[in-house]
Amino acid sequence: MIGINQVTGSAIAGCATSCGAVLIVAGASKLYRGIRGFDDMTAISRALRMPRRQWRLFGLAAGGTECLAGALVCSGAYPVLGGVSLVALGAVFCAVLAYVLFAHVPGSCGCIRWRAATETGAEALTWRAIARSGIMFGVGVACTVVSVGAAHAPRQYWFGLGFVAGTAVLVLLSMPMPVRTPVCRRPLWRKTRTTLRALASHSSFAAMADSAGPFGPIARYRRTGCTDEFWFTVPPGQGNLAAVFQVNRAAPGARLAVHVSLRDVPTSGAGWPARTITVADVLPRVGKPRTNGERRYEVSPSA
Repeated sequence: MIGINQVTGSAIAGCATSCGAVLIVAGASKLYRGIRGFDDMTAISRALRMPRRQWRLFGLAAGGTECLAGALVCSGAYPVLGGVSLVALGAVFCAVLAYVLFAHVPGSCGCIRWRAATETGAEALTWRAIARSGIMFGVGVACTVVSVGAAHAPRQYWFGLGFVAGTAVLVLLSMPMPVRTPVCRRPLWRKTRTTLRALASHSSFAAMADSAGPFGPIARYRRTGCTDEFWFTVPPGQGNLAAVFQVNRAAPGARLAVHVSLRDVPTSGAGWPARTITVADVLPRVGKPRTNGERRYEVSPSA
């Protein structure tokens, strides 16, 4: 019969192993970047203000420490020592990341990254990195407490449950936001609306809206490869034309590339994209009066 303490200890051991696995991945990424000589523009490097050579050596030392601590925790040979390692690293991570966050130091934490963090491409540090470190600290405390003077708990079901739960939480906290598709690097959720809002703030859209607008409240949409196409109807007095915006990005966070054209559309509508989207609730400043120096994007009340 498995007691409650054994079940709890086994589940905590599974969570600790998931933390150890994350430490190994994070340490390996730091070692890889250090060996390759990447010039990381992370928030931590800015906060510590180390010269480039010292920062590279510090990253290699930190990566090696994380890999050793993660291997110790995953092995389960010395659970108390593994728990103490999680507590120590979790406390250091929480302190450093909290300082960086509240000091508003720009850049990402660079905790798990296989490419160099640049000035423009790095995402900002968020509370999720601190929460991940806090989980490691808490799991380390729990692992240390239940392991002192206790026999090894069975690792059949409860260990696996703790490992899966811990891995899922840590992976969700480690994923960059928004989640992007692997090929085109576009947001996985609400990608059409996100692209449309970015298009509405582009100068090319404002110029076309001023010259060929007002646009109808319904637009046509299709995607070809990594390029989005938005077709807007123009007023009937200008002929059977459509303003076509072809939109793409070279990289996440890069400036939107927009190609604009006016195309003749047959009366039968044979050349139109099949999908329709409502744009009246997406385009900014719809219906507001024009002020000095401000452009207004008009949407006509009828298609």
